[in-house]
Order: sequence, then structure tokens, then C-alpha cells
Amino acid sequence: MVAERPTGQAGRFGPRARGPHRVVIECWRTCDTEVAQLVRPICIIPRDQVLLRARSVRARSVADVAGVITDLLDTWDTVAAYGIAAPQIGVNKRLFIFRPHEAASDEPPTVVINPKVIKVSGELKDYDGCLSVPGIYGETRRAERIEIMAQDVEGREVRLKFEGFTARIIQHEMDHLDGVLFIDRLDSLDELYTLREEPPAEEGGEPRMVRVPLDPAQRALVEAGRRPLPGHALRW
Repeated sequence: MVAERPTGQAGRFGPRARGPHRVVIECWRTCDTEVAQLVRPICIIPRDQVLLRARSVRARSVADVAGVITDLLDTWDTVAAYGIAAPQIGVNKRLFIFRPHEAASDEPPTVVINPKVIKVSGELKDYDGCLSVPGIYGETRRAERIEIMAQDVEGREVRLKFEGFTARIIQHEMDHLDGVLFIDRLDSLDELYTLREEPPAEEGGEPRMVRVPLDPAQRALVEAGRRPLPGHALRW
């Protein structure tokens, strides 16, 4: 999932904070058994529709997806996003990395392997955007709270709870694992838009990001790439 208004370095947004996974990630990226690093291109529609629409399979172990984790972490440094799922770099495995909405701008992402939804509740409608649908945003409905079971980067079973915008990030990334894109969850294509930067309203102010409706070509691209929600997609 991408931020509606990227700020700071690629792949990092939000206020400063610290998280317990920092040491784990740094050890993972510098350990002697680390595989060769690789920045992967992001899969996009319509070019990579087949890859993005496949339902991912479980990882047998952390070792099974060691190279994928490394590639996700290396790719993270090159994009402006809250999360990246393995299918977005062309790998049909159930894992993703993400950074909570409220986390520090320099906080490394958390690795989530084989996530499974335990329960969801509430509903919020907010903006959604995706590296795989570049430059296009829209309003989607998602659960306000979500609880999942998963494995962490060390293979331990963890139970995680999220709410608000971070819950939205988690659901967006888990959708990728089921071959679902945010455009599939739109109430209406009329709620799609792009962003245009305009000069500050007053001297010395920040530039403004203005929502602009899609042009016919952009709308046609989304219409061609959109799919009905499959039976296994998250609902509440």
C-alpha cells in the first residue's frame, strides 16, 4: 500500500518512534547466511495481471522464503510505501512486509509470513493506493480492526492486533496474497483520482496535493484490470 502523499525518503513515512523488530531485521540483513541482495521490479497492471491475480501458497518455512524476504527488504528501500507483498515482486508466497502508519520515518519494516485472519470488526472508509496500480487512488471500505496469526522473521508464531489505518495496511497487503487489488473493493469508479501538486496557498507554505478525477485512459485501465471479489477474499 502506498501513502496518498509521500514525504521523506522512499518507503518511509510518519513520526519518529522505535520498534522491537529493528534488531531482528538488521541481523537478518547482515547475517552470514544472507542470500545475494536484489531489488525487484514492482508488478503492475495490466502488464503483470496474471501474477497479481494468483492466490499465493503458504511458505513451508522461513528458510523457504529467505531470498524473498531479502528481496522485499531491498526493494523497500527504493519505493514509497507502507507495505509490499511477495506477489508484487512476482513471488507466489504468502508473506509481506509493512511499516505501521504511526511508526518512525526510519523504522525498518516488519516481516509477516503465512498470515491468517482470526477476526475483524467495525468498518472505515478511507483512501487506498497501490504500487501495482501506480499513481491512482480511491476510497475503499475496510475493517476498522483486525487480528491475525502469522510467523515472524524468526519463524515464531505470533498473534497480532491492528486498528485504524494500520489495520487498513494489513488488509491491503493480505488482499495481495489472495489475488485481490484495492480497485476490486471500490464502491464506484467515480471515487478514483490522481494527485496533482499545486503551489502553496501562501508564501513559505507547503505545496498542496489536489485530487484530480481520472482521465478516460486511466479509467479504462482500471475498468480492464478490475475483478469481482473471489469467494476466498476477506469480508466482514
